[in-house]
Amino acid sequence: MVVQHNMNALSAYNKLNTNVAGLKKSSEKLSSGYRINRAGDDAAGLAISEKMRSQIRGLNQAKRNSQDGISMIQTFEGALQESHSILQRMKELAAESANGTYKTEVDRDAIQLEFNQLNDELDQIADTDFNGTVMLNGGEMADGLKATNGKFDYANAVRDAQQIGSAGGFIKGVDTGAYAGTNTETVTFTYAQKADGTFEWNTDASPDAKGTVTSNDNGGFSYDGAVFAIDTSNLVNGDTITVDFTKTTAAVGKTAVTTGYNIDGGDTGVVKLDKTPLKIDIADAAITSEKIANAVNALNGLSISYTATAGATTLTTTKINNVAIPGDTSTPTIAKISDNESLTIDKDSKIYYVDASGTSTQIGSLQTVAASANAAKAGNVTVEVNVADATYTPATPNAVKVKEPEATVSQANSNNAATAPLTYTDHLVLQTGARTKDSVDFTFAYKTDGMGTLKANLDVSSRTNGLGTKDLSLNTQEDANAAIDKIDNAINKVSMVRATFGATQNRLEHKVENLTTTAENLTEAESGIRDTDMAQEMLNYTKFNVLQQAAQSMLAQANQQPQSILQLLG
Repeated sequence: MVVQHNMNALSAYNKLNTNVAGLKKSSEKLSSGYRINRAGDDAAGLAISEKMRSQIRGLNQAKRNSQDGISMIQTFEGALQESHSILQRMKELAAESANGTYKTEVDRDAIQLEFNQLNDELDQIADTDFNGTVMLNGGEMADGLKATNGKFDYANAVRDAQQIGSAGGFIKGVDTGAYAGTNTETVTFTYAQKADGTFEWNTDASPDAKGTVTSNDNGGFSYDGAVFAIDTSNLVNGDTITVDFTKTTAAVGKTAVTTGYNIDGGDTGVVKLDKTPLKIDIADAAITSEKIANAVNALNGLSISYTATAGATTLTTTKINNVAIPGDTSTPTIAKISDNESLTIDKDSKIYYVDASGTSTQIGSLQTVAASANAAKAGNVTVEVNVADATYTPATPNAVKVKEPEATVSQANSNNAATAPLTYTDHLVLQTGARTKDSVDFTFAYKTDGMGTLKANLDVSSRTNGLGTKDLSLNTQEDANAAIDKIDNAINKVSMVRATFGATQNRLEHKVENLTTTAENLTEAESGIRDTDMAQEMLNYTKFNVLQQAAQSMLAQANQQPQSILQLLG
């Protein structure tokens, strides 16, 4: 029996520590659900499972990447659905204009107006972006900004020179108070920035300009007394402003003259008249009223009936347009122009235009005519008077009007303060797997012979490199017929672009399904290595729990053994 070393207690203590450590590990596995919580649990298993974890997480992210790609494709393809609708409407308009029932410029101008608006909307649709990426405009925005190294940089963009109109705030005002109105002309003014920071305006683009342009301190210029205030902060060299100047003109007209007559002698034979039966009394004066011009024109076809006496040298007028020649008191109406306007004749055979207020203006008179005595026979003679048309041009006041550029709606509505960058690409690179090699470049390429001269690209703007509808005209029947085939080609191109997107989308949907299946199987494999078998671990936990309690009891018994030595010392 010894006191210094209680080997029984020491042995029980060591076993207790072993059982506590085992119970701790078993409890950790049961509470975490993982068989491997640290490299010491299973070094090889940890290395294998971590590689699997990395691959699984990469596959799950690749699945999200592919789904984002599908969303992107759906966005662009959805935009093209409306482009298809616009092109179908364009074809309707072209077929409408090609119909021979439209004979006036107004009809086809109205059709062209809608056609141009639809072209502008095609350009806006082509600018559709997904998360800042643009694919459908061929690298040029509807407002004219072009991509540089795949970027639309609005913040640092330097645009090309262009014709400036009222849109965009470039022209701040036009003062015509001192406009001289010396010439009727259209003048183009060009902005030039000098090396020393100053500027000037010139009319080199309008060699026929009769006046002189003077640059002003307000950024603008003066011409013929008209002053233009211009905001030059956003101008670039070569920007132009085109202005229509109109000089004051007076009302002018063309005086009608008697041009001839027809004679119907009926059964009495032909009567030869020595002079014309009608005289226009405003012969040398300008026609200063559109109404009077219309009244003169109303004399065309005037029917004058004469009474002829056999062998007489003078014919007696009896009727004008079947209205009896007036007596001393009556003033009959010989032609009604409108509800409140008319031609009248008085007793002296003078013809008047009477307006709505009752004001009379003499415009002509009936003449006494002579017939050849040998040719005249008793009876009635009818003369149909032919009068040359009278024309009237109203007075024109001084006018200064900025000529608007033939810009698209897109340009007019563009935001000059835009700064957000946009990216242009005609292909889509997706990371569709957990490895570097799984990066796929989806190039939307296609080939077809059904698009005429259109290029097989993704550009669906109205420009020449896109759908080619921008410059189509429906102003004539021939142009409209030619446009029908070109619009058909544009429809075919949009169909091919949509088909390309659709094919890629279908591929990506299969890609997502494959990624999902692979990730699922790898997750199952990783689970087999790393997850705790809860039933088996409960056996271990129960064992260590019992052994820990037994070791504690044995340690307590061993600690009591040295006390028996005290009995020997008593």
